[in-house]
Amino acid sequence: MADQTRLTGDEPFTEIGATVRDFWAYTLSNLKANATRGYLAEFLVAKAVGAIGLRIEWDAFDVLTPDGTTIEVKTSGHTQTWDRTKPAVLNFGGLPGGSEGTKVKRSWSAADNAMIDAHVAHVYVFCVHTTTQDQPYDGLDVGAWDFYVLPGIVVEGTKQKSMMLSTVIRLGGTRLRWSDLAGAIKDAAASNKEAVDEVVAPTSLDDDGARQLQDPRPKTEAMTDDLCVHEMLPGTCGFCSPGNRPSSTDTSVVHVSPEKVGHLPGCMHKGEDEDYTRWGEIHAPGAWQDLRNGRRLLTDHGAVIGMAATRACKSCIART
Repeated sequence: MADQTRLTGDEPFTEIGATVRDFWAYTLSNLKANATRGYLAEFLVAKAVGAIGLRIEWDAFDVLTPDGTTIEVKTSGHTQTWDRTKPAVLNFGGLPGGSEGTKVKRSWSAADNAMIDAHVAHVYVFCVHTTTQDQPYDGLDVGAWDFYVLPGIVVEGTKQKSMMLSTVIRLGGTRLRWSDLAGAIKDAAASNKEAVDEVVAPTSLDDDGARQLQDPRPKTEAMTDDLCVHEMLPGTCGFCSPGNRPSSTDTSVVHVSPEKVGHLPGCMHKGEDEDYTRWGEIHAPGAWQDLRNGRRLLTDHGAVIGMAATRACKSCIART
């Protein structure tokens, strides 16, 4: 791989009377744009860990720390350069997962100058720009970012190609500020190394007396979070799957009972009772599908805010 030269911005182009800094200003001034926001997130992570190398386009990982830790940086946010008509889906793609028999991610290795099976970074950093559409967007405000960190072996264990923020949190990611990022990455790298080392060390005897390697990692069921833009599982989305139209049952609102069960409007269990003073509602896109898939959701509307819905009503599942 040819050495990269770090530019300062003062270098002039020939003939046009402009510098590299002029080009950067023309190309990267919109810090809200998806691609630029991704570059910025990688830059923030690189600054946090003291990385000194330059960004390598399409490399197998995004950031390399001075001690050799590889980091993948994933980015999402509540806003886009266009006006949203629905709440944002905080989803992170490009993960190395894939169940047996499915096509898994391939990575370009700059060091090998070749395509390789998906590289699992030592650490994954999930970055969320928290500014919502009704707030002024300040791309220079580092405090507007939340960061979540997971060891690579945890991400790999899900066998997912993408995951939502709720899954990152469920796997142990906690909300961090930029100032806390370096320590969290160091801890995650140490946890990842310890877990990977344990994969090789323990052995047992099989039925024939041969020594077999044991994998001490927790057996994480694939969560199949490879959702479409409508937060639906493959083959279930009425908008993305031809011939698979949504049922007539309204799933845009989930009513959550005091028993923490999610019901759809018109559920037989509610009947004619119009008292919802102890009930909450969830209006998030895809909430009913999430609840059916076993995810724990919090009410965001109705009389009770912040109440957890832990399961979906079986009668309502039958209707959908």
